[in-house]
Amino acid sequence: MLAMQTAPLPGANVRPRWYRVSRVALALCPLIAVHLALLAIPFVEFTVWSVVAVVAVTRIMGLGITVGFHRYFSHRSFKTSRWFQFLLACAGSTALQKGPLWWVIHHRLHHRHSDTPQDPHSPVVGGLFHGHVGWLFTQDLNDPDHRIAHDLTKYPELVWLERLWMVPGLLLAAACYAALGLNGLVYGYCLSAVLVFQVTFAVNSIGHVWGAQRFDTGEGSRNNMVLGYLAMGDGWHNNHHRAPYSARHGFAWYEFDMAYQFIRLCARFGLVWGIKEPPAALLAGGTAPEPEEAAEPARTGV
Repeated sequence: MLAMQTAPLPGANVRPRWYRVSRVALALCPLIAVHLALLAIPFVEFTVWSVVAVVAVTRIMGLGITVGFHRYFSHRSFKTSRWFQFLLACAGSTALQKGPLWWVIHHRLHHRHSDTPQDPHSPVVGGLFHGHVGWLFTQDLNDPDHRIAHDLTKYPELVWLERLWMVPGLLLAAACYAALGLNGLVYGYCLSAVLVFQVTFAVNSIGHVWGAQRFDTGEGSRNNMVLGYLAMGDGWHNNHHRAPYSARHGFAWYEFDMAYQFIRLCARFGLVWGIKEPPAALLAGGTAPEPEEAAEPARTGV
C-alpha cells in the first residue's frame, strides 16, 4: 500500500530549489520526449497505415483516460470487475499522463477547489498557459496526498501500476514499432500521445474559458463543442461539473459522447454495470436538485 501522507512540520523536508526542479523535470521526461519525437516527422514516410495507427492508438489512450481514469476511477460513474478495472488502468497509463492514482488525486482536487487558488490547474486563477500545461512545471507534483484516492489504494495491482506507470506506454510503443517500424513509433505512438495530451490539457484550460454555460455551477466550466467531440465527450465540461458522478456528459442530442457510448457497449457485454445517469430534469434542459453523490466517491469496492 502507498503510505498515507500527513502535513509536514514547519521547516521539515525543506528541499533546495534545484532538487525540486530536477524532480519535476524527471517526472515530465515522457511528456517532453513524445513532443520532441515529432521533430522526426519530416524524415518518416506518411502512409495510410500512419492514419490507421493514429486512429487506433488514440482510441486506446483516449478511452483509457476518459472512461478509465476520469469517469470510472475519479468519479466511480459505473461498476466493473477487478480485471476490467485493471485493464482500464493500463489503457489510461499508455497515454503517459502518469499513473491512475496520481491522475485521480489531481482531478478530485480540481473538483473540490474548482477555479480557486487550490485548484491544481485553473486558467481562471493562473491564466490560460498555467491551466493548460504550466501547472505541471510550476509545482512539485511527485508526492500527492494518497488519502484523496483511499478507495483505490486498497488494490495492490493499482499501487504497483502507479509505481510502474510508464510500462504500459513503453509496451504499446514497442508494439507500434514492431508492427510498422519508425512509422508506427513516430506517428502511431508519439503523435497519438501528443494529441491525447493536448486534448486533455485543453479540457483543463479552454474548457474553463470558452464555451457555453448551461448550468450555474459556481465556477468557470464550459461546454465547448470542439472539445466535446475531440475529447470523446469530456469537452461537455459544464454538464460534467453539474453532475460529476454521471457516466454521461453529453446531455443534448447534439452533444455526442463517445466515451458514454463505449460504456454502454461494455454494459451490453456484461463488462460494466450500475451506470450512473444524470437526473431526467437535466437532460430535459431544466434544473434538478443537487445530487447527493459527491465529486469524490465513498469508500466502496469495485
